Amino acid sequence: MCRNWFATLLLVTVSLGFACNTSDSSPARSAGENVGDRYLRLFEAGEFGSSLFVYNAALPPNLTELLNPGLTDQTPPDDVVSIPAPADGVLLGSYDIRLQDGTHEIWIAYDVAATDPVVERQVRELMDKSPWQVTGGQSNELLGLVSFQSTVSGDINGLVTIQALPAALTFPVTVERDGRELQLELSSGAFIPQIDARFRELSNRLEVTHVFPDADFHVGDILVAVDKSLVGNDRDMNIALRKLGQDQGREPRTAVVYRVTIIPPVTFPEPVFAMPLSRPLPDGFPAAFLIFDYLSVLEVKWTHQSAGIVYEVTMVGDRSAYDIASDYREKLASVEWKLLSDEAEGFATVLNFADAEDGLTGIATIDQFRANTSLNKVVLQIQVLRHSN
Repeated sequence: MCRNWFATLLLVTVSLGFACNTSDSSPARSAGENVGDRYLRLFEAGEFGSSLFVYNAALPPNLTELLNPGLTDQTPPDDVVSIPAPADGVLLGSYDIRLQDGTHEIWIAYDVAATDPVVERQVRELMDKSPWQVTGGQSNELLGLVSFQSTVSGDINGLVTIQALPAALTFPVTVERDGRELQLELSSGAFIPQIDARFRELSNRLEVTHVFPDADFHVGDILVAVDKSLVGNDRDMNIALRKLGQDQGREPRTAVVYRVTIIPPVTFPEPVFAMPLSRPLPDGFPAAFLIFDYLSVLEVKWTHQSAGIVYEVTMVGDRSAYDIASDYREKLASVEWKLLSDEAEGFATVLNFADAEDGLTGIATIDQFRANTSLNKVVLQIQVLRHSN
């Protein structure tokens, strides 16, 4: 669930990137042409990845077919399901994320010339009419969310994100530095922007005490004004930042992003798994002898913690789970590492072991590989304790 919420917010954030590319007359672009594409590919990728298709200023060409399984030329137009667009909305583009189980996640981004409360009310009304039904929502000054489902198919549901966009991409601030005033141009990353610095109040003045990397401020700068508003304390600054979206003399703009999940109505055949190249182990990995030659490394993770380093290696091989577990028992015995437990958990075999001399503990979990049931998977987790001096 967390990755989906993150991707929702991400797509709203990069919607301006869509707008900057609307001059491209081609409706389809290859995946990965901008940062937003690449982040969506990263955070939406499942265990074996997914396909990402990007359509600039267009809807996915297969959207009508996906929303209307069994559609024929004889289907009455009034019965054809579609996703209603907000009034006066400019279509920026869409994504079609195709997961390997046949599920489609459709993302559609609009730019609407209206305030976000107006747009949110409109979206709630649009998505609460047959064949759609609103199932929930959330709203605050930063974000509006409307969840919905199809009244025709239980396999279609979605979420609409509504977010006010900054009136301008940049805004000016005035600072006093070394006895003279300078004007800085800062980027507006949100409807209510933030300033990348920390301040302290000194005699009705705000002094910069800390700056973030790549910020334009210097420690010791005095913040004089945000746009045309003089500031002398934190409250003044926050009020000035809040006014920026209203003082630009431009019409308000709101980003609207639909995310529609369409689960296939039929069971798809198990995808054919192709064994990838084995991944390299990180430097200092303490138990390379537990990576048997017949196992291919699919994924490696490692984390530095206060107590030490934790490694996790995921491998697959074509030997039986019984043989793999036997090999681990023999190998652990041969290096005189202690086997703490040897248990069955469901269909998996779980071996807990330790090497007290080097402050190392580990778990080997051997189970069937879901992507190809003729293979077995090993997840090897090893923790190396940090020696105290």
